[in-house]
Amino acid sequence: MYQVAQNAAARERILALVDRLSDEELAAPQGDGWTIGALLGHLAFWDRVHVGRLRAALDAGADLPKPLPEGSADAINGAGLPIWLALPGAAAILLFAEASSEVDAQIATFDPATVERVRAGGLARTVERFRHRTDHGDVIEAALNRRSNP
Repeated sequence: MYQVAQNAAARERILALVDRLSDEELAAPQGDGWTIGALLGHLAFWDRVHVGRLRAALDAGADLPKPLPEGSADAINGAGLPIWLALPGAAAILLFAEASSEVDAQIATFDPATVERVRAGGLARTVERFRHRTDHGDVIEAALNRRSNP
């Protein structure tokens, strides 16, 4: 179950990137209306949503959760952005740290057959949270590099 180690590594990478940032640095605009703090809130939210949906489906006896309707992720992100922007920096870090740790622990409990069924059903990112974290970790790292190398 390679996703367990990769999820943890992606979580630790992000935490290492942000752990010494001030509230001001976490709230600095990064483009398209986002901040690093908002990205952390976004990551925490989607970690919990995806694994929560899978857990609810499994508890109800289903093999997989139903796919989200087309375009709903963009609508949810648009609605969530003002909330994520309002998070104080330290709270955003804590929210991400707690959510990603809890989600990773839950993913580690899924048996290999469930994980493979999720992947085969086209929902690999549900258990491979490292993919979403890596995408946004790259954005955070690029923003920090721009700041230190203007």
